[in-house]
Amino acid sequence: MEISKLSEQLNIANKELVTQHQKNEKLAADLNHALIELELQNQDKGKRAAELIVANIELGFQNIEKRKRAEELLIANQELDLQNEEKEKRAAELVIAYARLSFQNEEKEKRAAELILANTELIFQNQEKEKRAAELIIANTELIFQNQEKEKRANELIIANKELLFQNQEKEKRANELIIANKELVYQNKEKGKRAAELIIANIELDLQDEEKEKRAAELLAALKELDFQDEENGKRVAELIIANREIQLQKQEKVRRAAAEAKKDEFFNMVSHEFKTPLTNIKAINQLLEKTADKADKTYAFILNANHSIKRLERLIEDLLDVTRINAGLIDLNIAEFDFTDALTHSIGNVQLTADKHRILLENSINIKYLGDQFRIEQVIVNLLNNAIKYSPKADKILVKAEIAAGRVMVIVEDFGIGIAKEDIDQLFQRFYRVSKTAMLYQGVGLGLYIAAEIIKKHNGIFSIESELGNGSRFCFSLPLNT
Repeated sequence: MEISKLSEQLNIANKELVTQHQKNEKLAADLNHALIELELQNQDKGKRAAELIVANIELGFQNIEKRKRAEELLIANQELDLQNEEKEKRAAELVIAYARLSFQNEEKEKRAAELILANTELIFQNQEKEKRAAELIIANTELIFQNQEKEKRANELIIANKELLFQNQEKEKRANELIIANKELVYQNKEKGKRAAELIIANIELDLQDEEKEKRAAELLAALKELDFQDEENGKRVAELIIANREIQLQKQEKVRRAAAEAKKDEFFNMVSHEFKTPLTNIKAINQLLEKTADKADKTYAFILNANHSIKRLERLIEDLLDVTRINAGLIDLNIAEFDFTDALTHSIGNVQLTADKHRILLENSINIKYLGDQFRIEQVIVNLLNNAIKYSPKADKILVKAEIAAGRVMVIVEDFGIGIAKEDIDQLFQRFYRVSKTAMLYQGVGLGLYIAAEIIKKHNGIFSIESELGNGSRFCFSLPLNT
């Protein structure tokens, strides 16, 4: 919902920008028209001496109107772009130059030269912004490397947790064995008590039978020794139980500590994402304005397009981080509505194909059904799979997409002919920030796309599966239950 609101606000802002630009163009046209009239009046000055006074009065009124319009233009420019003060100064100088150039054509040439200098300065500022964007990309690369180190440590912690769980299970088994042994000891103690009573009675009856008394006494001593030995064993097992309980307590504390650390990390991601979003929106608006006003034949236009590409990458990264924090907090909601599944497929393929110059995305077959789900989120999953297929198949030239209905489920398959995935890495691909170590430095990404896609499919009660082999491409498949 926040994304849609932001997109609506951005559309409204873009419409306001277009409207105000149209007004500015009208004002500029009015100014040019007034200049033409002034020039014609200047040519007729020699012939129309009597009309000069009236023309001067009209010129003064026109100059007042021009100044008012110039002030309105400056106020509109200040509201639209607070960060472009230099541009506003040059616009004000240009308005003043138009007023003076009604009598001084030479001043017009000087002002044009100043405008060229101002444009040169703006180009230099754009180059500085591009350098800062490049520095930001380098910083992001360093963050990715740090995240990879954290992932390795997290994997080590996961292995350690599995070992601890196995040890806990063994300790629980031993504890159960100790409980059973204790019950047996209690039972044996009762039996020994009975035997001791029988021995006492036998001793009373066998006052005359010394041999029997000695035997019974020997049995009694042996029983007492066995009891002592069993007490020692019980003490050892109790000590083992105490140690096991302490280890379990420590493991619980460690789990709590890790959960707190994960919560702080999610809070940090959420805060950083929101802090990046506002300045990035301003940068995007400025860059879009530059793209509209820049000459496509100019060398700087390629840099503007490159900056647009980098801004889109940052936007996707910020949205992924926000989605991860929403998923971990259990706040990701689905906007359930009925939609045409074929439209979702073709729309997703069309959006990705616009930026895929080297690959052809082929929809081999589709399904004509109405599906009840979140169309935006499902398209997000398909786009992520298509982008991954293109990214990890640099030497291939096509991507295959299939959709079919089988066993009461809607199945979507995205197949590429790229580098493939090792079997030991497939099960870990849906973990947060996980990237295959051998390819992590060769391809861009932070390891969030598949994690988010898997969570979205789970929210729809769906299933994800991967079939892949190193060097022979990959098949990513997700299935969704048909609406009943």
